[in-house]
Amino acid sequence: MVLFVVQGLPLLGFCAGVWLFLREGIRAWELGLLVGMYLLTMTGIEVGFHRYFAHRTFETTRPLRALFLILGSMAGQGSALLWSAVHRTHHAHTDQPGDPHSPVLGRRGAWDKLRGFLWSQFLWYLDVPAISRFGRLLDQHRASPAALLAMKEKEQTHRFARTLPDLLRDEPLVRLNQHYGTWVLLGFALPTLVGGLVTGSWAGALRGFIWGGLVRYYLVQQITFAINSVGHTVGVRSTSTRDHSRNNGVMAVLTLGAGWHNNHHAFPGSARVDFRWWQVDLGGLLIRLLARLGLAWNLHVPSRPTPLARTPRAPDSV
Repeated sequence: MVLFVVQGLPLLGFCAGVWLFLREGIRAWELGLLVGMYLLTMTGIEVGFHRYFAHRTFETTRPLRALFLILGSMAGQGSALLWSAVHRTHHAHTDQPGDPHSPVLGRRGAWDKLRGFLWSQFLWYLDVPAISRFGRLLDQHRASPAALLAMKEKEQTHRFARTLPDLLRDEPLVRLNQHYGTWVLLGFALPTLVGGLVTGSWAGALRGFIWGGLVRYYLVQQITFAINSVGHTVGVRSTSTRDHSRNNGVMAVLTLGAGWHNNHHAFPGSARVDFRWWQVDLGGLLIRLLARLGLAWNLHVPSRPTPLARTPRAPDSV
């Protein structure tokens, strides 16, 4: 049942969009709605969930923090706290035992590597027990985050929670995070409303729901998850890191910068990941624009990105 809800429904929605495209094509407003919702939710994931909540690479205003949380939640990849906990755990154990979604850990033959790729792409999300239990654990300790952080349980859900001492003590953030389901539904309601208003019809509302809701949801989900799989198997290792992270220009464009994954693993606390003049980092550009407007500050960037010139060392065998 979980597999159907998490992967089946988005896939069916994507197939509905393909069928609609083959049958009737796609109108300009529908394409604009698809691209617009894609950019909004991908910004929520890459700039909000990833660079702000998970890595705290910059500081911003309370309204923008709330906006980033809502936009990222609309992508349907888990709440801001869950996403950050999984990602911090990934960085603590990248491609080593304890990494929740490594595509290479313990993979030897071709078939095993394919299984690892699929595992990292989406199957891990369905098989990690902490994913479904995390929200309930936070609800149980709403009034006592300090007690939760002090717990010594070895169960994975508790280990995830203990990666978030800064976020769990942010009461307004925790309150917003508890409405995750509402924000996911908002991600479908907005394009449906826009489609209805643009066309003045229920048919337009349905098409808005399909293109800006279902198709967008599936694309953002799979492209973001591909950072786990493609980002550790396909591309160039420009710098020496103790993992299999890769730089991939196509993925960088699609994810607003996350595809410069080797750069990111070399400097995980950096607000920007474009360390060559030709590397496009739209998420980093947005953060720098916010800084110019006085809406972001304390941007963390490498003082000297010269380690990128080193000959990459082969990662430890796994």
